[in-house]
Amino acid sequence: MSDNKRKDGIIRRVMSALETAPRGSQELDCMISYALELARGEFDQVMMELLVNEGFSWNVISEIWEGKVAPYTQSLDSGIEGENIAFVMRSDKRAQWAAVHKAADGEEYVAWARTEILARRLAALNGLLAQMAKRKSENSALEKERADPAPEEAPRENDHLRMVSTAGAARDAESWNVLF
Repeated sequence: MSDNKRKDGIIRRVMSALETAPRGSQELDCMISYALELARGEFDQVMMELLVNEGFSWNVISEIWEGKVAPYTQSLDSGIEGENIAFVMRSDKRAQWAAVHKAADGEEYVAWARTEILARRLAALNGLLAQMAKRKSENSALEKERADPAPEEAPRENDHLRMVSTAGAARDAESWNVLF
């Protein structure tokens, strides 16, 4: 499995957990930090990855990392990098909050969750995942184009270029003809 697919899978699991969580928690904060590779320092990220790969639960991991990751799901002030929440509202009918993340290209991503903070983080993750997919698609198209450039067009029968001598250019400038 490629690293990008693995990362997408982790982000999707985090998003699913945010959609169903009753409130923010240290466990969710660790999941977000791990998914976005935002854990402080290279050592922390490697250690967190080791714990995840060894099968430790997020509950155990969050106990170990307590206070070392931002409270993404517990504080409105701890947004993820690139988060741009343009609108938030509470629906009494749904008993949930809605948040809209507006990406740099103008795309809008809506998310619903039980708390405002969870809705904000979820909307931003929706946008982030969509933007990652868009960049991957654009990059693969560019790579394909570089690997397989369009063939040059063969000259057609009537296409020709005729240049007139440049000797005495100033004197002959008016009589130059370039025919395509």
